[in-house]
Amino acid sequence: MSKIGQIRALVSDGLYYLTEHADNEAMADGFNVFDVENGILTGKIRRAWPREGKYEVIGSALDKRNIGIVCKITKTGKVCIITVYENRPKR
Repeated sequence: MSKIGQIRALVSDGLYYLTEHADNEAMADGFNVFDVENGILTGKIRRAWPREGKYEVIGSALDKRNIGIVCKITKTGKVCIITVYENRPKR
């Protein structure tokens, strides 16, 4: 199974959590936990940090805004959401 497939399967099963930082950043951009879930379930991995085991997933929030999520799979088999942000085009 692909890495995004693994991440999606864990999120679909509810095996994920947001760090306090991720929760604060999501709220600051007007996102909630359902936006984060949808972002992962609709997203693709844009960038990976193999040494840290981290992945940047870009997907769609429920309101169709682009959402960026940095996450990793923990040793206990859960997805740790490290940060969340609105993925806006660079100017």
